[in-house]
Amino acid sequence: MANENFEEKCWYSFLDEHNRAEILSNSTVVDYSKGETIIKQGVAPGQIPYLEKGMVKLTSTNNKRTTTFKIIADNTFIGLMCAFVKKRFDFSAIAIMPSTVRMIDRSLFEEAIRTNGEFAVHVVHEMSLTTNLIVTELIQLNHKNADGAICTILFELATVFKSNTFQLPFNRIEFADTVGYSKESVINCLSSLQQQEIIKVSGKTIEIIDMNRLETIAMYG
Repeated sequence: MANENFEEKCWYSFLDEHNRAEILSNSTVVDYSKGETIIKQGVAPGQIPYLEKGMVKLTSTNNKRTTTFKIIADNTFIGLMCAFVKKRFDFSAIAIMPSTVRMIDRSLFEEAIRTNGEFAVHVVHEMSLTTNLIVTELIQLNHKNADGAICTILFELATVFKSNTFQLPFNRIEFADTVGYSKESVINCLSSLQQQEIIKVSGKTIEIIDMNRLETIAMYG
């Protein structure tokens, strides 16, 4: 029940009145267009970005290959697990639809953690949950072929939209860029998944018919 309360409440509701006013009045809200980079891999964090509205993909580039390992949407911290070690981000964050991000002053955020016990617990909860999900995704990425990567993105989108039917936030070329494979691979995979009655495709609309089979391919493909 405690975890449910953390997930239902907005992050600043855990702050006392003073810290809330300080953080909100000293943060900057930035609008990003589709395709704009919010965080660049290799850059040290100066602020703590919080995605208020929109959709963002987290990508990692290794040996000249870029792979998307997570898609996040409204009301999510971006890179919170890197913010306090003052090291460089190990990933990039790129808007895949118009997005609004609040850039929070890190020193004020740290002060709030020191003076608000409930907020500190909330931050630890968020960091633990995010780190666990990302580590799991990165481990699985090492073993994924094109079908596995594509099914992973479809599964991520269903999770983000909280529905088995959703509109793709990108076209086929952008989808290919997101998974790090060719446009032909994306088209062939979607066609195959439809023939197997795992999904139904109509333009940009995707309906996941068999979530269990899709998740299996995402995990082991």
